[in-house]
Order: sequence, then C-alpha cells, then structure tokens
Amino acid sequence: MRILVTGASGFIGTALCRALLARGHTVRAAVRRLAPPGAVAPRLDQILIPDIAAEFDRRALVDGFGTIVHLAAIAHRSNPIEAEIRRVNRDSAVRLAEAAAGIAGRFIFLSSVKVHGEDSGSGTYGEDDALDPQDSYGRSKLEAERALTETTARNGMELVLIRPPLVYGPEVKGNFLRLLGWVDSGLPLPFASVRNRRSLIYVGNLVDAIARCAEHPAARGPFLVSDDETVSTPELVSRITRALQRPARLIPVPPALLRAAGMIAGRRDEIQRLVGNLAIDSSKARRLLDWRPPYALDEGLAETARWFKSARD
Repeated sequence: MRILVTGASGFIGTALCRALLARGHTVRAAVRRLAPPGAVAPRLDQILIPDIAAEFDRRALVDGFGTIVHLAAIAHRSNPIEAEIRRVNRDSAVRLAEAAAGIAGRFIFLSSVKVHGEDSGSGTYGEDDALDPQDSYGRSKLEAERALTETTARNGMELVLIRPPLVYGPEVKGNFLRLLGWVDSGLPLPFASVRNRRSLIYVGNLVDAIARCAEHPAARGPFLVSDDETVSTPELVSRITRALQRPARLIPVPPALLRAAGMIAGRRDEIQRLVGNLAIDSSKARRLLDWRPPYALDEGLAETARWFKSARD
C-alpha cells in the first residue's frame, strides 16, 4: 500500500512511519524538517513542507498515493491564536482532502477525544456521545471532522476519524512530559485523594491502530482508541514512579482545593485533566477492525521512562 503521512517529523508521525515501513508499505513523509542521513530508513520518501497550511502544490504531494494519513496539527502551544489553530488544524486538512480527489481512496484524520469535551462526571465516552469541545484545539478538530465529512462525501473518498486521548511514549511533549518531570523531582504530589478515571494511549498502540485503519476494508467514520486499562491519576503517578525507580510521594489534598488553586494559578485546564474523568470506550475499533492494543500500560510507561532517563542524563 502507498501511504502519505503528514506531520511525519512529529512525535506520532515519526513512530507511524517506522511502523508502516515495517509492515511493508511504501511511505511518503511530509515533514517540517528533513531528518539527517541515517536517522530514518532509506526507503522513507521525505518531502519538506515547512507549513502544511501554506500555499504549495498539494496535488503533487498526494500524486500516486491511495491512502492519506493527516497528522499535521498545532497541539502543544502556549496562548495559541484561534485563527492560526483553525488555519492549520482545520483548513489544511480540508485543502489536502480536496487536492486528493480522484487520487486517494481513503483519508485518515487524526482528531482527538477533545471533540467530546472534558467530563467531570463518571461516564465513559463512545463515538456516538455528544460532541462539546471546551478549548480551541478541540473546536478546531471538530470543525475539521465536519468539513472533511462533507468534502470526502463529495469526492467519493472513505473517511476515517481517529479520536485518541492523551498520547504518551518516547519523545512525548506537553502535559505528560511535565508529569514525568514532577514525578522525577521527588517532590510530594497532591493527588492521593483524587478518585477519577482517565484513558491514555501509548504511541505504539496508537500507530498500530492508525495502520490498522489504513489496512482494514471496514475502517470508516470515527473510532475512539485507547490502552486496555483506565487509571486514576494517583495510580498513574504510582506506576510512573515505579518505571522511573523513584519513591512514590503522594499526599492527600481535596480535589476541590486543587481546582481552586488551578483557577487562581491560571492552570484550570491542566488541573482538570489531573482530577477529572475522561474515560473512553474503544470497543468499536476492537469489534469492527479486530484491533487490540499490542502494548500494556506498564510496557508503554517503561519505554517512556527509559527514554526520559536517557534524555535527562
């Protein structure tokens, strides 16, 4: 299979290109920066696209590739400008799908569970549950999903939407990297009283799910994907401490007080992700695609910890 991957020099894209090549596919990688010689497989066709939303010949980029995996997006950025997020996360996806009309048969879009919003209750999200994004990133992904649904229907392409929760693994950035740093510091963390449920997905499991969506004839519409286990924040911290070989230092602080402190410090969303619930049901992907996460949570955390310690040292 000939597969084009955008965002291929990012955290997920780098891992995905390796996985697709290992599965025998021909891969063209649209990258923001070219990897140095020897850093990637010689079979990987790298195409330099510094700005996926800028003007360039998209027909030439997709020419000859029957499957497109669109990963390129703005995710981890402080004080993002909403118009810029829409330009990259929504508009670039739609323009690529329009350019692929008559060339590609399947368009796979990496969306986010954030299109469903952040839940402070105890429910579990499924693909058919309400869509209510709470931040600019989630709104841009939902707008892209809706625009792509119209575009691909008009162009006769199959559309696959993948909605992962927080992704972790070697080279991770953002909130999970900060959490690793907090745990590694040995400072007490105030999460012992938190009783929540959070879904995560190891990058190796996510790229396996994306590859499955590229290969399986039944892949259509939205899929929520996650690791097998759903964990609380204190349980996650405890498992990270074991992976990092650090002592677990959790102290009890009422979640309401943590939320109040987050509001005062301007970190409301970050605290909500640590004390709130965001559990997802990935049974649709397991049933329709016969997909199972190949890595257990502790395996993924161990690989992440190994990378973190080597980068720290």
